[in-house]
Amino acid sequence: MTVVAPAPVEQEQLGLIQGKTPDSIEEYWVAQSLYKERIPFMYQYQLMGGKSRRGGIILDFLVFNPMGIPLPVHGKYWHMGELDGGDKTALIVIADFFNIGIENIPILWAGDSTSEQDVRTFIKKNFVR
Repeated sequence: MTVVAPAPVEQEQLGLIQGKTPDSIEEYWVAQSLYKERIPFMYQYQLMGGKSRRGGIILDFLVFNPMGIPLPVHGKYWHMGELDGGDKTALIVIADFFNIGIENIPILWAGDSTSEQDVRTFIKKNFVR
């Protein structure tokens, strides 16, 4: 009996974002959408020393439109709308650092980013003026 293996599922090849490998397809889609809209940003922006300092944070995106707006991307490993204690603390620190309320931080959740078009819609809604 001959066993035929299923054809491999072709995955989108991820490119670099500002010279860094993205952590998820959602981050790649965010970068592509920001590039398309010509919105400047910094990827993996380090707050308070980033990984090199205890309590430091790596922010997925800092979007300039016109002022710096933090954009955390919570991919498929997150449940939509749920953060554990450490992540809630990080969000409070980010809000404090940028002197904005937590409710003013747009968060891209996995449920909002099931396709590249979903991400583009999110970027347009939150960052295109």
